[in-house]
Amino acid sequence: MEKLESKQGLFIVSYEIGGNMPGAPLFKVNFSVYTAGKILSGSGHITQATNPPLDIGTHLHGQYSYMCVMPQTCHILVTATGYPIEHLSPLFGPGPVLPANIELRMVLNEDWKSGTANYKYIDNEGNWNEITDAPVKIVNGTQIAGE
Repeated sequence: MEKLESKQGLFIVSYEIGGNMPGAPLFKVNFSVYTAGKILSGSGHITQATNPPLDIGTHLHGQYSYMCVMPQTCHILVTATGYPIEHLSPLFGPGPVLPANIELRMVLNEDWKSGTANYKYIDNEGNWNEITDAPVKIVNGTQIAGE
């Protein structure tokens, strides 16, 4: 089985963050990971069924690095910033500069398949909300060669 970190060039990975408790927000993330530059980009979507419901979309851009505290124990730190999804006509140029609506920090196991995340997002009222120690799991749809 080939591990994600052994892939070179570009690979795609998808995660679900949180959602393990009834009423908890669920953050779905899809990344394209470019290994040569240790950068990633993609999209994310936060939903929550409780009142008030959440439906927050974001374009994510970030980077990753390896954290090794002992020779046999390494983790991957992913940091990304999200910006609101705007549907603008190309006739009007690049559009306005929008402030960030999500900040994400994930610590993944060295196989890229699970970990924990802290993130914060701006809700519909314009307030920042923070989620800590949310479980991260890779989701179906991510194709890993050899599995």
